[in-house]
This record gives sequence, structure tokens and C-alpha cells, in this order.
Amino acid sequence: MTLGDIAKFTYGYTDKAKTSGTARFIRITDIGDNGCLKQEDPKYVDLSEDSMKYQLHQGDLVMARTGATFGKTLYVPNDEPAVYASFLIKISLDNDVILNRYYWHFSKSTLYWEQANKLVSAGGQPQFNSNALCRVSVPVPSIEEQEVIISILDRFDALCNDLTSGLPAEIEARNKQYAYYRDKLLTFKEVLSA
Repeated sequence: MTLGDIAKFTYGYTDKAKTSGTARFIRITDIGDNGCLKQEDPKYVDLSEDSMKYQLHQGDLVMARTGATFGKTLYVPNDEPAVYASFLIKISLDNDVILNRYYWHFSKSTLYWEQANKLVSAGGQPQFNSNALCRVSVPVPSIEEQEVIISILDRFDALCNDLTSGLPAEIEARNKQYAYYRDKLLTFKEVLSA
């Protein structure tokens, strides 16, 4: 199934980013390598009647459409007031067919990136616009299977990327490993002298 069959695409809001305002202004540079929202150096805009059309909510998806970050997709982490900038595309999926979190995980896969790299337009700045994005093929299992896949991948993601759970789990595993080898190395059989 192609993304164009199950999604609508909306280009973002054009405004000047400021150091303060009533809503976070999410730009292509705010999407981290892992598809999460970067917290350093946030920019803002003031909410207006016009910018409200571009407001994001928890679980929404936006994708960088140009430059070195083309194709990176952000899963909006919370409901803090936020507006997406013009070099982003909001991906509105038919959630009766495909879940946002499932697509977000897919957007980090080799299958996705192989297609994105073929569909991106060449030139001074890579362009991955909605005409290209709609041609991306997405494997779409049942909603129940998607939920299982999401659960598994979210746990792996937390172990790999979340300092609050991944690092302590790694430290605990290393402490157990240390204790095991310490006990093995420091346990001696008594040697009888002849």
C-alpha cells in the first residue's frame, strides 16, 4: 500500500522563529537522528488565527522535506502548544488503517530509507515533497499486529535511547557481570601440599 492511499499531507507555517512566544515552532533542525524532538535551543511563535491551522498535538507526525534532514519524521511527544514550520510536512494518516506510532517506527527502517533515497529529487538541496512521499510503499498489517509491533519497538527504543531506563538497565547488567566474574576469579580451590 502506498502512503498516498492512506494519508493526507499539509505543508507547514511560514513565520520568523523567535526566542519566546506562545507556541514552540518546530523546524527541520528540531528533529533528532532518532526521530525525537530535540530540546536544545527551542524557537517559538505566537499563536494567531492563521498559525492555529498548523498546530500540532501529541501523536501527530511531521517530516522534514528538504535539506540534509529530508525524510526524518517526528512523532510529536506531548500536547504542549506547537506549530510546525514550512519545511515540514504534516502526515495525517487514516488511523483505521495505520497507526501513527507504527508509521513513525517504519520511517526509521531500512525499507523506508531505501525508498526515500530513490524518490528524493537531486539538486542543490535534496527535496522530498508530498509528490514523492505519497509513492512510499508501507507494509500495513492489521491494527492488532501494529499494536504488538509498536509495543516491542517502543521497549527496544527505550532501552537504547532513554537515559532514565536504558542506562540504569545497562549499569545493572554490568554490575551483575562484574559480580559474577569477581566471584569466579576470586574463588580458589584449596591446594593440598604433599
